[in-house]
Amino acid sequence: MNLQILKYEEKRMNLIMFGVWGFLIPIAACIFVILFLEGTIADTSVLTMVVFAILIRVFEGKLGTKAKYCYACLMPVCGAITMVVGNDGKFGAMTQAYFLATIMIIAYYDISVIKVNAIVTVVVNMVAMICFPGAYLKLHNLIVWIFILIVYTLCAITAFLISSRTYSLFVNVKEKEDEVVDVLSKVQLVSKKLCSAGATLTSISQNESASAEELAATSEQLVESSKVLSSKTDESMENLSELSEWEGVVADNVEQVETTSKDLIEQSVENKKLLNDLHAINEEVAESMNITTNIAKKLSDAVQEIGSTLNLISEISSSTNLLALNASIEAARAGEAGKGFAVVATEVGNLANNTQESLKVVETVIARVQNNVKEITLQIEVNSSKLDTQNQYFANVFKSMQNMTELLDVSAKAIDTMGQAHDKQAEVIKKTISINQDIAEGIRNAKDQFDAINAMAESNANDTTEVTAQANAVNDMVDEMTGLLKHEAS
Repeated sequence: MNLQILKYEEKRMNLIMFGVWGFLIPIAACIFVILFLEGTIADTSVLTMVVFAILIRVFEGKLGTKAKYCYACLMPVCGAITMVVGNDGKFGAMTQAYFLATIMIIAYYDISVIKVNAIVTVVVNMVAMICFPGAYLKLHNLIVWIFILIVYTLCAITAFLISSRTYSLFVNVKEKEDEVVDVLSKVQLVSKKLCSAGATLTSISQNESASAEELAATSEQLVESSKVLSSKTDESMENLSELSEWEGVVADNVEQVETTSKDLIEQSVENKKLLNDLHAINEEVAESMNITTNIAKKLSDAVQEIGSTLNLISEISSSTNLLALNASIEAARAGEAGKGFAVVATEVGNLANNTQESLKVVETVIARVQNNVKEITLQIEVNSSKLDTQNQYFANVFKSMQNMTELLDVSAKAIDTMGQAHDKQAEVIKKTISINQDIAEGIRNAKDQFDAINAMAESNANDTTEVTAQANAVNDMVDEMTGLLKHEAS
């Protein structure tokens, strides 16, 4: 795993290794040996570390990650050269420098660097000891070198363990850091979403607040409208109730008209029957008048032959004339025509008897009878004409009575239809009353619902205000969280 922090430490350690092993240690060792240990020019071989350090530094960019291995091998390689080339026994402290170099490279936190340093230190010095045993044995005897090897091995192992453990800690820290960064990224994303949600919630709450206010205003208007409509419905119910009362009066009048119309129709039927009878009687009278006229003519002819009976016939003619007048009077009376004609018939019979008795004495009045017969003939003709006119009047009256009967029949049918329509109207009025009652009940329920809507609108407005406050609080918390995340990210 490539840790960014180790890359920074690697560059820093390369600079430290360059300063310590490229200048500080070799220069200090050279000065110490020459000044205090009577060193010679050969002891300046320790300065080869400076040359190699400068070369490594110059080519550090090209070496890249290999530069640290070069710095790690600088001390053991140049140390072996110094111990072999330098004055005998003057660099006994070089072995302590090996330990120092191994301990210093722990700061690379790279076990591969420690491995390379340890291997190079042991292998190069063992090869140099084998090749140049005198140079090494002048510093320390073999037992000391064995002890130094054992101690160095333990030191290298310790450095290896420390570096390995430290690297693991860095790895864990890096993993935790990545997790924290990931968590912070997610938190930041959630924060943005929460901020957006808060803004949306604020907008929604504002819109909801406006909608709640509009709903409250609308519900108040609906309540007022429902009150007015309820009042109008109550008034309509009162009018319908009054109409229902009048409907009873109309029903009674319609029933009375129906009864009266039926009675009138029955009376008209009876009158029609009476008119039919009267018309028949008139026809009989007309026929009788025709017969009488014929008899009068015959009588006139007979009177001309029997002049002796003219006076008696004149008297009979006068009586007949009176009877005809009575017959006309009686005929004008409805229902009494039969009786009148009966009286006339009786009188005619009596006159007939008188005529039979008077035939013996009519000889003296023939001349006057002849004159009277002529007058009777003329009068009978006039009465016949009048009787025809009367019959025509009777026909017109009969026709008018028929028309009136037909009209009464039509009126009765219309009244019956009106009664049926009135029944339907009454039924419709009852249904209308029932519907208006249902409407009134529905309006009352609607008014209660409008009141509930109004209360809900007021509660919704309060809740909207609370939601707005909570949304503002969420926005504040989001702003604070965003500030914290920016601070942590920096």
